[in-house]
Amino acid sequence: MRNVFFDGGGNFVQLGAMEDADLPHLVIGACMKVHQSLGPGLAPLAYRECLAMELRDLEMDVERDRALKFDYRGRTIDAGLRLDFIINGRLLLQTASQPQMTELDKERFESFLRLSGLKMGVWVNFDVTTLRKGIHRVTLKRKAAGET
Repeated sequence: MRNVFFDGGGNFVQLGAMEDADLPHLVIGACMKVHQSLGPGLAPLAYRECLAMELRDLEMDVERDRALKFDYRGRTIDAGLRLDFIINGRLLLQTASQPQMTELDKERFESFLRLSGLKMGVWVNFDVTTLRKGIHRVTLKRKAAGET
């Protein structure tokens, strides 16, 4: 059953036939596996290294530490910001290990997602006892034709 994975919602998914809606579930499942093994309280890099292994084991295309460059008034801006993971060219995954996730953290993540040009994102804070409390999932709505 290679290339078939449990999506955490009671379903098996074949990666070749994966839909956009399946991707966040599979990524969150990989995060949960890492958190179960390591627990809370480590430096973010420890979680990122283990998470990269899990995602590659799922045969996902993983790009790490991409510079966040965006267009402003016709110019490309490189503000020195980094995106932790781009998964399959479709999902932004940012990780943290901090005591709590604030509203400002959520808004900052949503800005990163919007500026990245991606539509789906998951922000995971590993410094929690139950990982579900540390997950913030966002799907940006596409603008309708003519909308600014």
